[in-house]
Amino acid sequence: MQRLTRDHKIYVLDPDNSPAITIDSGEELMVETWDAFEGIRDPKALDEKQLKGPAIGPIYVNGAEPGDALRVDFISVTPRADEGAAHMVSPGRGFLEQEFTNAYPTVMTIEDGNVVLPSGIRLPLNPSMGLVATTPTYPQLTASDSGPYGGDIDIKELVEGSTLYLPVFVEGGLLAMGDCHAVVGDGAVGGTGAECAADSHIRVTVEKGMGIECPQAMTPDYFVVLYYGEELGPAMKGAVRSMVDFLVREKGMEPYDAYTLLSMAGDVRMSRTFRPISPVKMMLDRRALEQLG
Repeated sequence: MQRLTRDHKIYVLDPDNSPAITIDSGEELMVETWDAFEGIRDPKALDEKQLKGPAIGPIYVNGAEPGDALRVDFISVTPRADEGAAHMVSPGRGFLEQEFTNAYPTVMTIEDGNVVLPSGIRLPLNPSMGLVATTPTYPQLTASDSGPYGGDIDIKELVEGSTLYLPVFVEGGLLAMGDCHAVVGDGAVGGTGAECAADSHIRVTVEKGMGIECPQAMTPDYFVVLYYGEELGPAMKGAVRSMVDFLVREKGMEPYDAYTLLSMAGDVRMSRTFRPISPVKMMLDRRALEQLG
C-alpha cells in the first residue's frame, strides 16, 4: 500500500499542481496530515500561511475525468497522540470575534481515547477529516473556503467508516486532504476544533458519470449533502433543496413527501465558523433513508 507523507503539503488547490502521488481507482493508501497549525503552538510564531492550514496532496486518480465523482472511503482516521492537539482563538475569527480579540492557544493531550484539556476535562475522541477537496478549474486556497469541490468543510460526522463523494473538475481529480480534528463541535464557534495530526487509511474510487453538483457523504448515522454560500440563510435553503432533489431524483419520492420527511428525520446545520463562504450540511437519518430502498 502506498503512503503519502505530510512532506507533500500545499496551500492552494491549483489545476497546474503536479501530483504528489498517482493511484488507480479502488486503490487504498495511507495519508499523513499535519494539524492546522503544523505543530506550532505559539500564536506569535504562526505566519499567515500556517494560519490557513495545509492540505496534503494532490492525489491523481487514473481514469478520473470531469463529470465523474471521487468516492473517498475513510477506513481509519488515527490522531497522532504523541503530538497532542490544540485549539486557537485567533483575532478576527470565531462567532464572537469582536469580543474575543486576543490570540489564546489551548494545548491538549490525547490519552486513553480522550482529548484532555488543561482543566482536566476529558472529551471522547471523535476524529474527523476537516478538509477534503478535489481541485477546481481555478486556483483556490485549501482552507478557509468551500464550494462544489469540497474544501474546508468541517463535517464532524466524517469519521472512519464514512464515505465522501466529491465532483471531479480536472483530469485525475487532484484530491487533497488535511485539517483533522480530534473532536469538534458544529460551527467550531471559537474558530477551530481540537486540531491534530493524523494518519488516515483511505480508499479512492472513480464513480464514472456520477454527475453530482455538490459533495455528498454517507456516515455511520446520516446521509449528508453539503451546500455553501456567502449568506447563511440562502446556503441553508440550498442544502435543503439539494436533499429534496436527491430524494425525488434518486429515491422516487414526491417533492412534498420528501420535504415532509426532512422536517421529521432531517437536520440542517452549519459546519463551521463564519467565513466568506460558509458550508451548510443537510443530514438525513440513515434509518429513514434505508427504508426508501
